[in-house]
Amino acid sequence: MRSHYLNYTLVGVFVAAMIVGLVVVLSLIAGRTGPSDTYSVVLDDVTDVKYGTLVRFAGFPIGQVEAIQPELIDGKYRFRLQISVQQGWQFPQDSVARIAASSFLAAKTLEVNGGAVSTYLTPGSEIAGGRAADMFSLMAQVAAEIGDLSQSSLKPLVAKIGDIIDRVGNTTETNIKELLGSLNNIATEVETKTPAIVGNVETFTTQLNLEMAKVDQLLSEENLAAVGSSLGNIERTTANAEMASQDLRALGARITAVADEIQGLVSDNRKSVDKSIADLEYTLRAVAQNIDSITRNLDGTTRNMNEFSRLIRQNPGLLLSGGTPEADRGLTPTGDSQ
Repeated sequence: MRSHYLNYTLVGVFVAAMIVGLVVVLSLIAGRTGPSDTYSVVLDDVTDVKYGTLVRFAGFPIGQVEAIQPELIDGKYRFRLQISVQQGWQFPQDSVARIAASSFLAAKTLEVNGGAVSTYLTPGSEIAGGRAADMFSLMAQVAAEIGDLSQSSLKPLVAKIGDIIDRVGNTTETNIKELLGSLNNIATEVETKTPAIVGNVETFTTQLNLEMAKVDQLLSEENLAAVGSSLGNIERTTANAEMASQDLRALGARITAVADEIQGLVSDNRKSVDKSIADLEYTLRAVAQNIDSITRNLDGTTRNMNEFSRLIRQNPGLLLSGGTPEADRGLTPTGDSQ
């Protein structure tokens, strides 16, 4: 009895162990064996991609596709894939995700190729999507493009070429007749206008000969010699002007030196000049204050000189003998005469 229960127990433990092993294997295959980060990828085509599709980075499995959500952008459906990868896995900012297959019979995977920059995307951001990289997808795209080209371009082109050939065949004879008629009209008009054209050419030739004679006269030896002499004079004038400019520069340098010397002289004798100006100001102030008395004194002195000169004129002997002259009858006697 105990052996029977023991057998059932062993079988149950074995089955439980197998179930646990199966779960572990499935987790390893799915790449979901621990904490993960979530990213998004937007693609134009998700053929054969579904929940659980393996996500690889440069061929190394790092996670799986969790969800696919269609989005209508600018009138065109695009598909946003939510992917989960190993926590801490770093994607360069210029990484590109594409749908690919490692061989003809291999299942589709989402391949992420890293870029060359040293900065990385943060978890939750979007990885740039690219076109499918497997051969079957490329061949399907090429076939679709060839079909579109055949329907939209080749057939209309062939129909248009046939229409053009029909039109050319129907209108060739009419066009040739019109062309010959036009040529006949042109030949008749040329024949009619040829004499006038020849006359105009002869007139133009005569005028051209006259103008050339004037040009020859203008370019005579005398005129060329005069032009050469004028150029020589201009050259000499330029040389003289250059010499005068040099003299002016030298004179300017001398004037600058003299001005510097005057400025230095004024700067060195500034105190003496200031003192002289102060003395002159004091003198002028004293003269201005005493100008009235000086004027009165000068007036009195002038009167005395007039009186002295009058007396000398009347009696020159006063310079030798002295004495008091007689009083002038026409003048009031002074105190000395009394």
